[in-house]
Amino acid sequence: MIDYIGIARKAVECDDMVKLLEGKGEYRCEFYYYGFPPDADVTDWDNLISRGIYALYNEGGYDYIPDMIIEAIKEMCEGDVEDVYCAFRVFFCAVMYERRDFKPAPFHISEQIKPVVMQAVFNNKEKLSKCFDWEGWRHSDGMWGAIKRWVKILKEKYGECLEYDMEEAE
Repeated sequence: MIDYIGIARKAVECDDMVKLLEGKGEYRCEFYYYGFPPDADVTDWDNLISRGIYALYNEGGYDYIPDMIIEAIKEMCEGDVEDVYCAFRVFFCAVMYERRDFKPAPFHISEQIKPVVMQAVFNNKEKLSKCFDWEGWRHSDGMWGAIKRWVKILKEKYGECLEYDMEEAE
């Protein structure tokens, strides 16, 4: 069993939020989805965020975690295509947890990180289109196709990202 709270605590105390959100080194959380290999994605964001970051925040004494995540996302959005992909996935998870009715997120950051994440996505469209790692293998236009699918979900299910036209992006 993965100790998500322990992993999150170590990352927060060592100021390794970027490494945590990118699943690098000791912060990688492997997961298994039916029919997918264990390296089908970078890290297990769903459990890492809900059972790690949010649980740690709820323990108290870590009120600065939202600011750490926001700063990490900004840094990631200035990185390579993998960094941008990871930033988008964290954004997607944040929206999902912030909008759900049961056990919602203890803090909200999606509106703060949305502009920087989406700008990074658009700035990296060509590179994302050529990246067929992780979810990108399922789309003819690679990670760009995966992100377009997730933006469609954000629009339809959560009323989020309505201002972004993924088809018209150049």
